[in-house]
Amino acid sequence: MDMEEMEQARLAEWMDSRSRANLPDWDSLPQLELYMDQVIILLTEYLSPLCRSGEEKAVTASIINNYVRMHVMPPPRKKKYGRIHLACLVIICVLKQSLSISCIQRMLPQDQSEEAVRRLYDDFVREYRAASQAFVRYVQSPESSLLPKGGGSFTTSTAVFATLAKDLTEYLLRDEDTEDDED
Repeated sequence: MDMEEMEQARLAEWMDSRSRANLPDWDSLPQLELYMDQVIILLTEYLSPLCRSGEEKAVTASIINNYVRMHVMPPPRKKKYGRIHLACLVIICVLKQSLSISCIQRMLPQDQSEEAVRRLYDDFVREYRAASQAFVRYVQSPESSLLPKGGGSFTTSTAVFATLAKDLTEYLLRDEDTEDDED
């Protein structure tokens, strides 16, 4: 199998995994509060279609504890985690694949009330689904290929695309104080 055939096979495998990936709606998140082990099992179920096989776990107890200690998400109540925690963790785990925790923290609401987190989570899931579907259609469409006119490799093109998307996101999230310091 040559490099182009291998790339096409991997692309088909990736698109299949995207078709199986579906983040839960807010109303699908458990209403009951859960213990850490239950949270990890549930998050693994939600996120496993998004993780590449052979990759380390998307979330562990120590990772969750670090997010709480760093004030990225609210602390549990009596060692139990509710919808707010699950929503924050889904967002964090999806975005940490491409963004720093400090960038993600700036995206999460300062007001960690259920209503504020629900609004963000609903928006995040809606945008994730729409962007995922649009990206898969874009990749599948021969007339709007990611390949540059020069005919470079598809893998290189997607790496450049990812870098540009990450750069734009970080620019949009940059603190205004930081921008003033740079001027």
